[in-house]
Amino acid sequence: MKPIKIRYSLIIIVSSLIILYLGGNVLINKFYDRNHKDDFTIITVDEDKNFSSNLNYRNATDAFNKKDYELAIEELKEEINKYPSHAQAYFLLGRIYEDIEFQGGKYYSRMLNNYERYIELKPKGKRIEHVKLRVAQYYIKEGLAQQNTNYLNKAEKHLKSLDQNNGDVKMALGAIYLDYQNYDQAIAQFEKSANLSLSELKLKYNSLGLAYIKKGMYAKAEKILEIAVKIDPKDKYAHNNLGFVYAQQGKLNNAKVHFEEALKLDPTYRNAEKNLQWVKDEITKK
Repeated sequence: MKPIKIRYSLIIIVSSLIILYLGGNVLINKFYDRNHKDDFTIITVDEDKNFSSNLNYRNATDAFNKKDYELAIEELKEEINKYPSHAQAYFLLGRIYEDIEFQGGKYYSRMLNNYERYIELKPKGKRIEHVKLRVAQYYIKEGLAQQNTNYLNKAEKHLKSLDQNNGDVKMALGAIYLDYQNYDQAIAQFEKSANLSLSELKLKYNSLGLAYIKKGMYAKAEKILEIAVKIDPKDKYAHNNLGFVYAQQGKLNNAKVHFEEALKLDPTYRNAEKNLQWVKDEITKK
């Protein structure tokens, strides 16, 4: 089994990035879909009553509700320039950058800047749970991409101040602990995460399977990754990783099936190609 273990150092990197890329929309987008069904009018209600009647803010909320986001951004920036302690203006500006797709994509770094300012001004604000989770998710995404432990530490600090029963919080903490190689903690967080969407479940089982692989618990990883494949039969990473755990347990024919499936899904997937060739060679030897 050594040849596949050596190559698996590459596969581990790819699988870890599931959290970043395959699950990127989960970390940044899905929380809104499930927990924030509020319409745009509600989120423009100002926590800072003394600023509510400001002309620029009123113009911004009118533009926001009319979906004229460019104008809303201009008015909010002007509001912040005049009243730098207006927390709701930062929140609304951050929310625009969080939710709205512009020509250049979504500007999550701008979301971060405005949400961090909101946290400074309103550490116990009505929107603090949403804002802190978003900031943490952003730091995880960038922290994993850049291998920046400072970002991950910041994310962990925010997450630990939130509701520990929240499935999104558990998934995010699990991602951090997995990267820190704290596999038992990662497994605990992933296993207890609940009330997840289908795409989040896919991320959960891929990540949980990876944590069990890292601990050498292949039988458990097998059961978990079998679920991941059932959730999304078109996930090449899940097939490749399931093939790996089968191979580690001597189930070479089962491994061959999943490496082949991974290659059907992506004929350019080099890790699956190498693993398939190795398994074929081992089967031939027997």
